[in-house]
Amino acid sequence: MPDKTKQAPALRVSGLTKRFPGVLALDDVSLEVHSGEVLALLGENGAGKSTLIKMLAGVYVPDGGTIETKGQERHFTSPADALAAGIKVVFQEIALVPEFTVAENIFLEDHLAGRFGKVGWREIRRRAAEIFERAGFDIDPDAKVRDLPISQQQLVEISRALAHEAEIVIMDEPTSSLTPAEVRHLFQVIERLKSLGIAIIYVSHKLEEIFEIADHCTVLRDGRWVSSKPTAEHTNASLVTDMVGREITDMFPRTDRTPGETLVKVEGLSTRRLLKDLSFDVRAGEVVGFFGLMGAGRTELAKALVGYDPISEGTIRIADKPLSPHDTRTGKALGIGLLSEDRKEEGLMLDTSVTRNMTLATLDRFTKAGFVDTAAETKAAQGYTDRFRIKMARLDQAIRTLSGGNQQKVLLSRWLMHGLKVIVLDEPTRGIDVGAKAEIFALIDELAAEGFAVILMTSEMPELLGLSDRIFVLSGGRITGSFDRAGATQEGVLDAAIK
Repeated sequence: MPDKTKQAPALRVSGLTKRFPGVLALDDVSLEVHSGEVLALLGENGAGKSTLIKMLAGVYVPDGGTIETKGQERHFTSPADALAAGIKVVFQEIALVPEFTVAENIFLEDHLAGRFGKVGWREIRRRAAEIFERAGFDIDPDAKVRDLPISQQQLVEISRALAHEAEIVIMDEPTSSLTPAEVRHLFQVIERLKSLGIAIIYVSHKLEEIFEIADHCTVLRDGRWVSSKPTAEHTNASLVTDMVGREITDMFPRTDRTPGETLVKVEGLSTRRLLKDLSFDVRAGEVVGFFGLMGAGRTELAKALVGYDPISEGTIRIADKPLSPHDTRTGKALGIGLLSEDRKEEGLMLDTSVTRNMTLATLDRFTKAGFVDTAAETKAAQGYTDRFRIKMARLDQAIRTLSGGNQQKVLLSRWLMHGLKVIVLDEPTRGIDVGAKAEIFALIDELAAEGFAVILMTSEMPELLGLSDRIFVLSGGRITGSFDRAGATQEGVLDAAIK
């Protein structure tokens, strides 16, 4: 194996700094990654990861510091400059043209021209197939991108990097929408890229992935470099401490509690499209987790439980009262609410204030003769802001300016202010950093200790096993397994999920 100490790193960043009006987003950050190596780039939301990635991608121009590839200093003023220097970013939001074929997308920046400037379609397909063979990808060059699952679309993005002979590939939260099987395949692809001598910068909030795939870890906090060391020298606790600046001794706190009365009773629940004959109950003071692979029916069940998605058969009772008529108005009146998986599209009014987002479900309480009592509304919002330690500058700022974790706290506050008995949480930590996750986990435990029935829909195995008192597994819209806390294992849950 080549001696890395005698080779220039594939990428070296020295003293990189970036300022925006009123904000020092990145302050004197340095790192390096070698060919055939995976460097994990870690930090909470707001740590500076996205700013750093965008400078490496040529989207932002640094205010200070240097970027070197293979020992040569680079100055990027556009993404084309970064690509020409061998750097390709696979962003979380995949940037492909859905109506184009796979081969056309791979050569999007450079449609190979033949004689008289005509596009060489045959050559494009041949080159694409050649890249797939080299990388070990099983993709049809003539397939339309719109027909591919997300996991294969990522491979098309990686193939674009190989087509431009990229030597550094940056992956930004690449597993956020993948099933466990697709994650496993992505890791095999990464190992293949390493064997081809490609350096990889891997950005993820999922620490279990970091310990499996990364050779080294660099941690940023508040725009500054905190640490760089081999992954083998880290523990889960030490990584978390570097990221959040404090020790988190118990990621999944658990208050002693005894479940009370049944607050949710579901019998024979079916929908026309997916769910089939589901029956279960949830008691006060209990966290019941639902797990399933993509398409198993978690989100569909979450929406059916609160009256959002229509049901074709079965009954739902909340505190022994039927959810009938089956609509969200009735669900709200009975005391069941949903934190949607897609908080930005289905939960928040992004350009509206923190206060108004928090009081939305109870606005009638603060309204007299058609006018909102803003003083009373603000006082109520401040109470929940203090209770949940929501980080913000002021209550009247737009909620889009808050981090994902703080946005989730606002949504929780909205439903608690309404006086819920049952809260349905659909992927409550998606896109949230590890420090905010710990706070959300503590809030879930706190809600259960206060007597709420908590229904947790999650694809994250650690939080499923760490938070749930009981677990139901979905596959193809059916319940294919159930476990109590003591008997639940990762292997057992996954076995039930693939039935």
